[in-house]
Amino acid sequence: MKSRNSAITQIVLIVSFLIAASSCVNSEKTTNSSAEAISTLPQQNIQPNTPRQGPYLGEQPPGAEPQRFGSGFISGQFHSTPTFSPDSAEVWWAGSFSSGKIFTSKLTDGTWMEPAVFRLPGNISHMRDPFISPDGQRFYFISMAALPDSNTGGKENIWMAIRSQDGWTEPVPLPPEINELTLHWTFSVAANYDLYFSAETGPYNNDIYLSRWANGKYQKAEKLPEPLNSGINEYTPNIAPDESYILFSRFEGNSDTPRLYISYASTTGWSEPVLVENIPYCLSPIISPDRKYLFFMSSASSFAWRDSAFIAELRGN
Repeated sequence: MKSRNSAITQIVLIVSFLIAASSCVNSEKTTNSSAEAISTLPQQNIQPNTPRQGPYLGEQPPGAEPQRFGSGFISGQFHSTPTFSPDSAEVWWAGSFSSGKIFTSKLTDGTWMEPAVFRLPGNISHMRDPFISPDGQRFYFISMAALPDSNTGGKENIWMAIRSQDGWTEPVPLPPEINELTLHWTFSVAANYDLYFSAETGPYNNDIYLSRWANGKYQKAEKLPEPLNSGINEYTPNIAPDESYILFSRFEGNSDTPRLYISYASTTGWSEPVLVENIPYCLSPIISPDRKYLFFMSSASSFAWRDSAFIAELRGN
């Protein structure tokens, strides 16, 4: 009987991993579907092996037109957009889905260090999709590692570490009020630690959820109402620190191109989402800590950025 239970556990683990991998593979098919549009984005001419110095990897800030970001410094396949520390002197991003690794670089003596694998205390080796809280005190990520008191991994859960005098604490999973849902991809937290993430609500359909931070713990997650959520996929939400607006990606099916939308908070709820038209493809949008720039995945192997002027321009449209 013990052997049979072990075999069943292994089967559950394999099936869970295949479901998550299938979802991501389909999403990466979506990622690759807009290669022609992405190839038109300009990129900065920084010579290979040139030291990266200054803010934002030493690149010239863009205007309203998107341009490639990090080319020649950040390479490979990706699963999330770079997220910067509040002082913009550290940056983290996720490698490919299958790698299960977070990478990081730090601005030291004015120069960005070569990217390296990011590690936290403890024995978690599988980490993806990082996000740091606006105050820089909490580091969140997704992992398919087994939860404490469990031998079964394979499901995506959100974990959190807290900054200490010695670095970061050993990460712990967020409570079942969040992790009991079938969640996927990047998420974000507001200045008050309210958590916004996307989770499955039906076959091949994801919506945005909110778990409020109250009385020192996360509350039961609630699905946000229409018109923010719709009958098609809403993914990778990025909430403003003051929760005055939210950015997210929307697409109907896995063969469709994900586009960037923005919705604004009001006393009556969320506004009708508005398409940011000059961004032909967007997943995992993140606004820089100084609120001046938008970063996003422009393909499975590239990042892009533009200024954040559209946030004020589209308000009220």
